[in-house]
Amino acid sequence: MKEDQIIIIGGGLLGLATANALLDRGEKVLVLERSEETALETSFANAGMLTPSQSAPWNSPPDIARILSGIGRKDSPMTLSVKQIPSLFFWGLKFMFYSRPQSFERISREIFSLANYSKLLTKNIRDSENIRYDESTKGTMKIFRDSERLQQSFDFSKRIYGDSTTKLLNREEVIDLEPQLKEIKDLEGGLHYRSDETGDAYKFCKALEDIVRRKGGRILVKTNIKKIHVNKGKVNSIVTERAVLRARRVIVCAGSWSKDLLKDSGIRIPIRPVKGYSLTYDTSGINDKPKISIIDEGVHIAITPFDNRIRVAGTAEFVGFNEEIHPKRIKYLNAMLKLIYPDLYSKIDLDEGEVWQGFRPMSADGLPFIGETRVKGLFVNTGHGQLGWTLAMGSADLIADHVIGVETQIDSKPYLMNR
Repeated sequence: MKEDQIIIIGGGLLGLATANALLDRGEKVLVLERSEETALETSFANAGMLTPSQSAPWNSPPDIARILSGIGRKDSPMTLSVKQIPSLFFWGLKFMFYSRPQSFERISREIFSLANYSKLLTKNIRDSENIRYDESTKGTMKIFRDSERLQQSFDFSKRIYGDSTTKLLNREEVIDLEPQLKEIKDLEGGLHYRSDETGDAYKFCKALEDIVRRKGGRILVKTNIKKIHVNKGKVNSIVTERAVLRARRVIVCAGSWSKDLLKDSGIRIPIRPVKGYSLTYDTSGINDKPKISIIDEGVHIAITPFDNRIRVAGTAEFVGFNEEIHPKRIKYLNAMLKLIYPDLYSKIDLDEGEVWQGFRPMSADGLPFIGETRVKGLFVNTGHGQLGWTLAMGSADLIADHVIGVETQIDSKPYLMNR
């Protein structure tokens, strides 16, 4: 292996997107993935939404209240395990510190900037490579059962993101856009985010994997990283279970696991795993299916229709890396699907649902970390929270420019390690 080859740790959305961006810049890349194949972890069955409209971090006062009220509960949209409180204490203080209105709005704008840029690059690769992943450009819709909260959210969207892509809808207009919502009795209205997109992130990843291989990138699966070896403040090699790989440039794109990988190199990064779930049902043969992705503001749930499938995703658990799929979580997702689409719920086979859980890498301030660490040659592209797919292509573009030492296309200062 040549030492000029860049090693990328992580074969999910961020790792594959980073590999593609570097290959486009003429670099040689090797992607190392611990699972049996790429995109089996957090990228596998997420909500399937590319949503610049949802660029606000999860540390708003209402979200913090939901987290605290969900301590020890499995029937709440957000849950905090009592056992995790000590390990989350200092991270949680930072999390709450950045919830101040001035910080919250600044960070929302910074995420939105990267999200918009990323969505453009996603469209570019879709068009140039002619890839398909059950994509839809109909936008997304957030629905509300409280008129005051609806107006507040619309005002926030206009103030932070501008009003060119967000349309305020009354109840009748919501049902015109998605007739399957007509059975919600307390529906007050909604927001239609016309520039959002949806699609299957796993299918996108597999298409991206093929592109990376075709461009000459190498991908090794079933490869566990034991250590990133540093010598005299510079990256020296990657130690795996099978070999020592010499490298002068390494990019950690390992999501929630990035924290532990970096710790042995003396890098402390404020990222914690936030567990989420999804349920995917087969809808082939069912008439009058939903056509647009829905976010229900009141219950913190997203429901996305794909070709002949529908996915209900949501919940946020601060439970460390606990992989248990709790029955109450499945019951909660099913209850929310029934609440929003009772007619569809009555027609699907509940025994055939595909259950998934994954760990979102959440930073304390809500912004990803993209750039070089204080160890020369050691870079990070992680901490994207619930917006991994939304931010993937843009983040890859930024980190690739950092690695080769050229100016980025958008301002990258908000996402640096030393921010």
